[in-house]
Amino acid sequence: MLTRFLKTWSLAELLRGLSVTGSYFFRKKFTVQYPEEKTPKSPRFRGLHALRRYPNGEERCIACKLCEA
Repeated sequence: MLTRFLKTWSLAELLRGLSVTGSYFFRKKFTVQYPEEKTPKSPRFRGLHALRRYPNGEERCIACKLCEA
């Protein structure tokens, strides 16, 4: 109990946490400004959004809410 208390309130733990934060602070940023910049897609990407229809013209509902857009 006492060791946990000392570990929690010691300066070493605070400095360890700040070093982790600092290491992320100096890393290269990878934010993308989406409409202007596009990220490369994998050749295996198959996520095309489309409203599918049956051969008779009826919509195939999969509850994607694409018809509301």
